[in-house]
Amino acid sequence: MNNTNTPKTCKAAVLVEYGKPDVIQDVPVPEVRPNCILAKVLMAGVCGTDVHQHNGTIEFKPPLPNIQGHETLGQVVELGEGRAFDIAGQPLKPGDRIMWAHPFCGECYYCKVHRKRYMCERSAAGYGFATPDYLWGGFAEYVYISEMTEVVRVPDTVLDEEALGVGCAFRTVVSGFERLQRHSAIGTADSVVVQGCGPIGLYSTLLASHSGAGKVIVVGAPANRLELAREWGATHTINIDEIKNHDERVKIVLDLTDGRGAEFCIEAAGVPEAFLQGFDFMRKDCTYLVMGQTSTKTVPFMPNMLQRKQACVIGSGGADARHFYKALKFIEAHREKVDFAKIISSTYELEDINTALENMAKGADIKGAIDNRSR
Repeated sequence: MNNTNTPKTCKAAVLVEYGKPDVIQDVPVPEVRPNCILAKVLMAGVCGTDVHQHNGTIEFKPPLPNIQGHETLGQVVELGEGRAFDIAGQPLKPGDRIMWAHPFCGECYYCKVHRKRYMCERSAAGYGFATPDYLWGGFAEYVYISEMTEVVRVPDTVLDEEALGVGCAFRTVVSGFERLQRHSAIGTADSVVVQGCGPIGLYSTLLASHSGAGKVIVVGAPANRLELAREWGATHTINIDEIKNHDERVKIVLDLTDGRGAEFCIEAAGVPEAFLQGFDFMRKDCTYLVMGQTSTKTVPFMPNMLQRKQACVIGSGGADARHFYKALKFIEAHREKVDFAKIISSTYELEDINTALENMAKGADIKGAIDNRSR
């Protein structure tokens, strides 16, 4: 049964119709079943995927209505019977801050045999994509965490603003770099081009710099994001608002890489045409990590380019709780030297969710966040 202090309902921003504003509604708070968790939403990041989902332009269209928000920092309110630890064996108690992956079945081939739960065959819906009765979205006052969901306790030394980016972008990049390093590890003094300087691109810049790259060249816009990219390890930046011609950008990259191109390119732009352009930035015998593509739009591609460049292309588009854990431990280890909180450029009240989505859509924010801490 719910604790006597647990509310029966809470406020949530509900997406009722694609392309229309989210609506603030009162939604039921479910009874906490065994192994489940009820958490207060402290902060919820506004992701580019939320914008695409809101507009109905994402490949997977969840049923309507739904509560958006899939990158959430929560504080434990109630633990269901049997739920006592996070994935690292750390004890959980009310008041602890937690983050969590999408729910996976734990029984399919990819969960049991391949051991990559984010490829789960039966994970049809998740946090930020479910109907309001689940209370699975971060754009709400409370969130309900199912028994099949793995959670990670946030280290006490890590600030809320530092942790929030782990909820989507940083865990995605940690997972992508895990695949990258397994196939083609970034070597000392290698050159890396990062396409895009949104959260995925910024965290990619950070990890590329910490992997020993000699040059990290970030291609993107606007200027405030490029400024943070330089703070986080970019040795060079190319502002596409100022240098609009792709051939000119390629020349800059070639000039910085002895005329050959970079050993690595990381696509974090999310624009389908960027996939084609990335090959122009790379030398022969190159590796291309693609993490930003969520669009269903197609672009023409000449397969001979793979042979001509002797290219290894790695697609990566998911993560599970272990990647949350690794990202949080990275922040804990480096927070004295890196201002991770700068990923959050603006905070909003829950009632201002539509403004937050609009600002994210037009690139006004590096990352906006719904801040419930004073509620």
